[in-house]
Amino acid sequence: MARRFFRYGELHLVLLGLLARRPMHGYELMGELSRMFGPAYRPSPGSVYPAAEALLLEGLVVGTTDGDRTVYALTDSGRKALVARADMVAALEVRTGVSLSHASELDAALARFESRIRSAAASLDVSAVETLLDTTATQAEHLAMNPDTDTEEP
Repeated sequence: MARRFFRYGELHLVLLGLLARRPMHGYELMGELSRMFGPAYRPSPGSVYPAAEALLLEGLVVGTTDGDRTVYALTDSGRKALVARADMVAALEVRTGVSLSHASELDAALARFESRIRSAAASLDVSAVETLLDTTATQAEHLAMNPDTDTEEP
């Protein structure tokens, strides 16, 4: 039996993330999913369309008919849901290596950083994590003040 690529609820998050970029119909969504996650994940109408319909029922997306296709677009509720699940999106991005850019690029990078730190922190002493975070912040400040230098030595 094949192992599932997306964990529970992740496909819905990915669809929300894609629709935050622009409205799309089902085949466009499948093309984007294939481009972003292939070859490890191959989208199918049997997974994408039911997920899109579930998002419609939840009011997170709206569908408008364009010929014989339904074009899905994110609603305000969908945008709020995406923001509220930023930690789940970050964990998905870390696990898959794919950025969904659910917010600004900096926000997305910080959310991925937080997700990685939280995972590692479970097996570390809190003071060690604080030291690591302080060092990282100092390096970022140094880089901001001296953009033409590296961050090895603050």
